[in-house]
Amino acid sequence: MEFKDRLKHLLERDGVTAYRIWKDTAITKGTIANYIEGKTNPNKSNIAILAAYFKVNEEWLSNGEGSINRTDKVHEEEPFIVTKSGVKYYEMSNGKFRMRVPFIPVKAYAKYVDEFRDAEFMGDEYEEFDFIVDKIGHGRYFAFEIKGDSMDNDTKRSLSDGDIVLARELCKEHWRSRLHTDNYPNWIIVLDNTILCKQIVDQDIENCKITCHSLNSSPEYADFELNLDNVRQLCNIVQRVSSSF
Repeated sequence: MEFKDRLKHLLERDGVTAYRIWKDTAITKGTIANYIEGKTNPNKSNIAILAAYFKVNEEWLSNGEGSINRTDKVHEEEPFIVTKSGVKYYEMSNGKFRMRVPFIPVKAYAKYVDEFRDAEFMGDEYEEFDFIVDKIGHGRYFAFEIKGDSMDNDTKRSLSDGDIVLARELCKEHWRSRLHTDNYPNWIIVLDNTILCKQIVDQDIENCKITCHSLNSSPEYADFELNLDNVRQLCNIVQRVSSSF
């Protein structure tokens, strides 16, 4: 039995689609499709992700050897660490970590805005999304689904409709200082009535204003200013998972 056959067996057993795996992990739909069709085999990192996702033995999934069932199931399900902000980290065999954060899909944007405006945000009310990271971070992290094409300019820098981004919250106490926009050009900006994804290309510290920029050069996406007094949350984007095949 080849890897594609073992994967198909798990998909049928659990009633899972490639789309669902992409929504739940950092593996894209296109990559899963290539695995199913036998065009490529996964690397060790994705083997570990898929084995944990389906709750099966990594060795069996990788090469068909041993039992399908994990002998260390309880240990594998326990996070390596849960930070004070509630972010869960799971150790991987390659030295990296699976990072699990609250996932804010487009359909939940209005709910998320309301919670920041009217109540204390409760991240455990949302679905979660996994990213693969090199180290543990201790800030507040969220996964946002990108909507629209304002940040899509058909280059590798694009953030396209349906992409999932990992965003780290910047505490308000740092908003009055110079933002590190060179290191983190792309931002999630939560306002009273919407959530934006933009680059911050200029900052007027004295007047507490930022200039927002879209990668798409269409006229309707011209630069505009925002007063930070009208901003509820600023998060710099640190990672992206593409929605494309």
